[in-house]
Amino acid sequence: MSVRLPPLDELALNWWRIEPLLRRATQITGCYEPIDVLQLAMLGRVGIWLAGDTQQLPSADRAGIWLAGDIDAVIVTEVKEYPRRRVLEMMFCGGDKMANWLEEAIQTMDEHAKSTGCSHIACIGRPGWERAWRGRRTGDVVMVRELKDHADG
Repeated sequence: MSVRLPPLDELALNWWRIEPLLRRATQITGCYEPIDVLQLAMLGRVGIWLAGDTQQLPSADRAGIWLAGDIDAVIVTEVKEYPRRRVLEMMFCGGDKMANWLEEAIQTMDEHAKSTGCSHIACIGRPGWERAWRGRRTGDVVMVRELKDHADG
């Protein structure tokens, strides 16, 4: 089991497997579609991490390309700059078989946050994520109010 940040060509080759897992997370807020997240990754603004069993296959024109075997989860991160700290924000996480990848994901995200100069990792999620990610509540409550006369699009 590995949790890793694959190159963009691997994301593109495996998008048909990644998109349904990511959609489960993005549909909750309605602020992003999976394709929006892929575009942000292509711009270098977010990282799309894959958790699962993977293997590296040799290729004639590259040192090797990782092809995903089973993709159990997709995690999307963004480094946020604030005036007094740098934070790795976990924007989305969607998948299955959490027991298989959770420990590796926590360790990998911690290492990534440290290597990018972050002092904290933050996320907004359902109450169960607090226990799973070993986070603490800040006391804040996220509230959303839809404006009835506003047309999306």
